[in-house]
Amino acid sequence: MSATKAGVDAFRAVAKARHSCRRFQPGKPLAPAVLKDIVETSLTSPSGFNLQPTNVILVQNQRIKEKLAESAMLGPGNIFRTKDASVVAVFLADLEPHKRIDRIMKLESESGVRTKQYLATLPVVSSFLMGQGKVATLLKQVATDIMSPAQPMPTIDSIQAWSYKNTSLMAQTFVLSATSHGLQTCLMEGYDTRRAKEVLKIPDRYDIPLMCGVGFEYEGEDQEECLRTPRLNANEVFFSDCFGQELDVDQSSK
Repeated sequence: MSATKAGVDAFRAVAKARHSCRRFQPGKPLAPAVLKDIVETSLTSPSGFNLQPTNVILVQNQRIKEKLAESAMLGPGNIFRTKDASVVAVFLADLEPHKRIDRIMKLESESGVRTKQYLATLPVVSSFLMGQGKVATLLKQVATDIMSPAQPMPTIDSIQAWSYKNTSLMAQTFVLSATSHGLQTCLMEGYDTRRAKEVLKIPDRYDIPLMCGVGFEYEGEDQEECLRTPRLNANEVFFSDCFGQELDVDQSSK
């Protein structure tokens, strides 16, 4: 078997093994080496301008998990999953990513990967594309909309949208890395952000796009069968060449 075929098979197996865990085994910690590998793999995630506008709080302390569950989580499912998961990863999106530019430029300069010209323009370009505040974002959106008929212009996202997108990329890498270790995960959006930030002492600079419980799936006589939720057909999601044109995934590309 070729290395490429082996890699494809391994990734497919991991992607298809991932599912939302309904119930975790309580009181079962992750091995430090496993958690370290998940963390280091997650750091390989892509991000716009390599600004890496994400932090992650790994909640392992049982007292803090219970406080987070009881104070901030919504619905019985999220509450007991937060209490029972080995780790609850709380993903933070930086709403002031421009404050990271100096650190990133130092890393880029030391690595020798980027040219001096690129580094010289990074603060200006990244600041323009991300915007800073609602008024600045609106003004830039108006300007680019006016110029777009004459020449291609970038899409201006709000800071929140931009940072959420980048943080979600790391969350997906984190989930797949955990799955590759035979662990189960459950991404969670049902929580009171203000309360969660209070429990975890998160500064106003950050928002919480999502959380992820990680651990071992519950095994017991009262375990419910894990039924996978259905997915749309490929031709309902993917189009060929333009919107609405059906894609035949079984047909070789021409």
